[in-house]
Amino acid sequence: MTAARCPVSHTFDAMGDDYFRDPALAFANVRDEMPTFFYPYLNAWVVTAKADCEYVLSDWKKFSSGDKGASIEVPEQFQHIVPQELIAKILVGSDPTGHTLSRSVAGRAFVKPRMDALQPVIEERAHRIVDSFAAEGSTNLMEAYCLELTTQTFMALAGLDHEAEPMMRQLRDDQFAILASALEPMEEPRRSEVWGRYAEAQTYLRGIVHERIENPGDDLISEMAGVRDREGAMVLSPEQIAVHVGEFSGAATDTTAQAMANAVLFLTANPEALEAAMADPQLWPRVFDETVRRRPSGTATRWAKEDVILGGAEIKKGDVVWLGLASANTDASYYDRPFDFDIHRADVGDHLAFSKGRHTCLGQPLARVQGATGLKVLFERLPSLRADADTPLDFVQMALLPIRRTLPVHWDVTDAARARELI
Repeated sequence: MTAARCPVSHTFDAMGDDYFRDPALAFANVRDEMPTFFYPYLNAWVVTAKADCEYVLSDWKKFSSGDKGASIEVPEQFQHIVPQELIAKILVGSDPTGHTLSRSVAGRAFVKPRMDALQPVIEERAHRIVDSFAAEGSTNLMEAYCLELTTQTFMALAGLDHEAEPMMRQLRDDQFAILASALEPMEEPRRSEVWGRYAEAQTYLRGIVHERIENPGDDLISEMAGVRDREGAMVLSPEQIAVHVGEFSGAATDTTAQAMANAVLFLTANPEALEAAMADPQLWPRVFDETVRRRPSGTATRWAKEDVILGGAEIKKGDVVWLGLASANTDASYYDRPFDFDIHRADVGDHLAFSKGRHTCLGQPLARVQGATGLKVLFERLPSLRADADTPLDFVQMALLPIRRTLPVHWDVTDAARARELI
């Protein structure tokens, strides 16, 4: 049952077109009047001010992530494969000490020097993907390039064979639906379908983990499986490693793909920024960071562990807090011209798109390298590429994780051929 809370915004709608079109503007329409307000659809408080969001993200004892894992209900028929206590160990839904241990193990595969070393590989992969559609003159960039690049990179990072790619692509979507189900319950038959596929994927991944225990390689799964305690026992069980690989299947692919697609939209609307980045490739990392500042790909939720006042609202112990990161990143108290897309701003990396505190995104080094490299190659090869004038609002309908599925783009194939000759 939805709790009675005040204030409530009667205009904010995270399932409406305005929100899918531009979350930051949707938040801004209510932020000044109600910095924190109750949103009945999610039975959650929405926090919009940057200072309040940072406060919540920085204090895990007052604002828990652990209740998220506990709030994800595994259907009874799948609990013999995915026990409730196992799903509660997901990284984004756990608190110390369990979260600290899992993060320390998983984080070994995402250290910045290792991710930076992937840049030439990502660049070569990006060129091959562009080769596959450059002569067409138009495409759905989300599927043809953004998701293709990030998925291929993740498959290589995890050391997974090409045969597993369809399953991992589906796992990516199912993982987001399961995470969102902590606040957005799934209805049947979709609920059983999603969990059935998830259980099958987990069984497959556990088999891979056992293979890597016997024959380790230089990959993400081997890295996690090889971490041992002082007695020589695995720090994380094969089952828990498989759960984390499932998390990474979405976090390491879709969020960066969303950011690249959003960058194309911003660059189409701001040709001076595109011209500057094409003239100076050192600016592509700034393009990526300004994109995720202006429109983060992820979100954050917490559960209050005590009564607290945020933005004038009285939040009670046990209440859910949804952090409007897109709002925090465009808070006029912190940013000059917050809604402008400005790749030259001095504080371009000062944002909450990758969260903050103990739950700062593990994969941000990979996201930044891959996002900047993917955009650089895309516009080097297709310099006239622009988003179509009427971009459809084709999103997976989830308030917490709106996932774009379609981005139609076009370019001049003559310019594309000429650019290819210069490489």
